Amino acid sequence: MRKTRSLFSCLLALWLLVSVVCLPAGAQTQDLFDGILDCQNATEIQDWINGDLTQSAGIGAEWYVLALAQYGEYDFSSYEAALLDYLRENKVSSASTRLKYALCLAAIGSTDGYITKTLNDSIGKQGLMSWVFGLHLLNNGYESAQYTAAEVKAKLLALQCADGGWSVTGQEGDADSTAMVLQALAPHGATDADVGTPIDRALTHLSALQLEGGDYSGYGMPNPESTGQVLVALSALGIDGATDQRFFKNQNGLFSGIAKYKLPNGGFCHMEGGDLNETATAQTFFAIVAYLRFQAGHSSIYLLDNADPEHVKPAPIGSEAVDSDSTKDSETEKLPLGNAKLWVCLILAAVGGIVCVLLFVLKKRHFKNYLAVLLLCGLAIVFVCVTDFRSADGYYNQEDATKEHVIGSVTLSIRCDTVAGRAAHIPEDGVILDRVTFAIAEGDSVYTILTEAARKYRIQLENNGNGTYAYISGIQYLYEFDYGDLSGWVYLVNGERPSVGAGEYKLRDGDVIEWYYSLNLGEDQK
Repeated sequence: MRKTRSLFSCLLALWLLVSVVCLPAGAQTQDLFDGILDCQNATEIQDWINGDLTQSAGIGAEWYVLALAQYGEYDFSSYEAALLDYLRENKVSSASTRLKYALCLAAIGSTDGYITKTLNDSIGKQGLMSWVFGLHLLNNGYESAQYTAAEVKAKLLALQCADGGWSVTGQEGDADSTAMVLQALAPHGATDADVGTPIDRALTHLSALQLEGGDYSGYGMPNPESTGQVLVALSALGIDGATDQRFFKNQNGLFSGIAKYKLPNGGFCHMEGGDLNETATAQTFFAIVAYLRFQAGHSSIYLLDNADPEHVKPAPIGSEAVDSDSTKDSETEKLPLGNAKLWVCLILAAVGGIVCVLLFVLKKRHFKNYLAVLLLCGLAIVFVCVTDFRSADGYYNQEDATKEHVIGSVTLSIRCDTVAGRAAHIPEDGVILDRVTFAIAEGDSVYTILTEAARKYRIQLENNGNGTYAYISGIQYLYEFDYGDLSGWVYLVNGERPSVGAGEYKLRDGDVIEWYYSLNLGEDQK
């Protein structure tokens, strides 16, 4: 009887062990996928693509679209049109970002000339990540006039750090950079002897970087995005991230690390205990699809099922995206001034009267004709009256808006000491805006206060996206990449660099916000 009980206990323990190891690789993985869909109210994936993802083209939809293009067969035509419109209307300064857009277009089967144009002018133009995303496109059969896949692969191998990892900046490999390079090198690992050893060294380094909770850290902050990047890399290399013991710490694997950040609504937070974070949710979704493809025996998520390099159009001549600054300046000049609304309404009324006279002269005197004209003119006048047309003077120089539910105040400053006086439009002392105080209401973000400051103090502001997706690319005509591949605007709150975007950081009474222009991804302020 004892032997039977002992045998039963051993079998039960073995079953529990297998269940713990295998559950994430099965139903739980699909549950994570479905939970994110629920969080996004995406009961029908095609409706989600045609709706929210199309509306967010260029400003946050791309990780989802890349994942869905590799998950099933869907119609991305509405999204493609919206993304191409975005690219025509906005100046994208970042080479890596341009390559990601091109990769997204390739994933949905687009043959637009933006793909080849980007391949020819962006690979290697912004450090490590521009080599990585360039290689993804070349791995799918697209061609660049500047580099071959073998040349880009050699560039990446030459950038490997002594510890076996890769880094955007510095000499120590970090989890995100190392994982993303491995994703690009993965297709060459089985066929190129020169790649095998660097990949093994990188995997050893990634194993050493894993935290006790199974997750990974990025910029000093444990988060699901970094953990997801490792899962994508392992899946691309044919390694089961749910069971490989190199990626377990204190009995916690990658899926344990990801699950720490799951919220009750199915979405994910960026830091444990935080609120819903769109970037964390989107990148986790991408990692889950990468793993589901691995489970199903499919290729890496970056080896695109819909890629069509044979039919991609050549880069059109003069196809530069419209410069966003010049576009906005011309639009500003055309904005109605002073009592322009009154004049527009009078003109519309006059046009209506003229049309009525013409109808009378032409003997089209049925009352319905006049009714239709009057109705159209009336609707046009109502539209003009309710629409908030503002001139530059109307936009800027606004008085402090009266806020409801004020919870306190914050201070804000904007500086560019790193490039002070280097150009005529850059202040000699590096001060764009000295410290000023703003009232804050519940829910105000760093982005909210920055836009208020821009209006009040006539500071030019260039951003990609709005709200949660806001990314500040230029302030007072000083833009990212103006002074190197790693230059751009960074913000601090109370002397610390937050790990979320300006649109996501919610302010509290007494916070001190500092925007500064960095030449090295913020490292020069430490």
